[in-house]
Amino acid sequence: MRCFILAIVLGLAAAAAQAREVVHALGTAHVPDAPQRIVVLEFSFLDALAAAGLKPVGVADDNKPERIQPVLRDLTGDSWTSVGTRKTPSLEVIAALQPDLIIADTARHGTIRSTLEQIAPVIFYDSLTGGYEDVLSQAARIGEAVGRGEEMAAFQAGHAVRMSAIREQIAAAANGRPAQFGVVSSRGLWLHSPQSYAGTLLDVLGFDAAGPETEGSSYGALYQTVTLEQLSETDPAILILGKPAKGDTIDQAWASEALWQQLEAVRNGNVFDVSSDLWSRSRGMLTAEQSAADLLAIAKSLQ
Repeated sequence: MRCFILAIVLGLAAAAAQAREVVHALGTAHVPDAPQRIVVLEFSFLDALAAAGLKPVGVADDNKPERIQPVLRDLTGDSWTSVGTRKTPSLEVIAALQPDLIIADTARHGTIRSTLEQIAPVIFYDSLTGGYEDVLSQAARIGEAVGRGEEMAAFQAGHAVRMSAIREQIAAAANGRPAQFGVVSSRGLWLHSPQSYAGTLLDVLGFDAAGPETEGSSYGALYQTVTLEQLSETDPAILILGKPAKGDTIDQAWASEALWQQLEAVRNGNVFDVSSDLWSRSRGMLTAEQSAADLLAIAKSLQ
C-alpha cells in the first residue's frame, strides 16, 4: 500500500506546476486547474459536482448505491467506482483510482487527512454537521476549486429562483408553523435540531424548525435520539419522519401507545413520511429541491 501510494505521489508531482492553491475548511491544498479524476466522500459533494457538470471517478456510497438520489444519477451516471462507506472509505480503492482531487468531510475524514493527502490533493468541507446555507457556500467553493466557478454560479442562481418559488407556494400553509424532522428506524428516533441541515431547510422554506437550539454543532448535538416520552414533551405540531425504503420503524410500535396518540401532530393528521436517504443523507442543492417538493406536498395537505 505504501509503495503504491508513493508511486501515485511521484506521478502527481509532474502536474504540480499546473496546480493552484485552494483554501478549504482545514487549510489549503494545491489542486489541478481542471481536475478530471475526482473522488467524493459525501453525497453533498456528489451533488455539488453534478451541479457543476462533472462526474466523479469514485464515490463513498456506503456500499448501497441506491442511496444516491435519481436526480444525481441523472446527471452523473453510475460509471463511478464505490470507495466504500462515507464513515470509513477504503483507502486502497481510492488510491487505485489515481484521483487528482479528493473532496472529504471535516468531521468524518479529518483523522485520515495525512493518508488521503499522500494519495491526492484533498479539500475538506463540513457536510455532516453543516446547515443548508453551509451547503450553498461549500458548493460555490467546490465549483471554484474544480474550475467550474461560472457554471456553479449559474446553477446557484437558478436554484435560488426555484427554491424561492416553492417557498412562495408554501408560505400560506407554513406561516411559521413549528415542524420537526427526525429519522426513524427500527432502532429509534433521531430528532434533527433547528441548526441541522434539515432544520435550516425547514426554516428557509417558511416553517419554524421545532426543537430547542442546541449548544455546539457536533453530530451528537444536532441529531439527538429520543424516546416516545421525550417526543411527547416536544409535541411538535408537524412531524416529518425520514424513513428507510423498507423495513419496520419504531413509530409503528408506538402507534398503539397513548402517548403517541396524544401527540398534536398525530391527533391532527400532520405526521408525514419522507425518504431518510433524501432528507438526511443527501444534504445538497439538487436534493434540497427534491425535499422542497416534498414540503410543498406536505403544506398542501396540512390539517
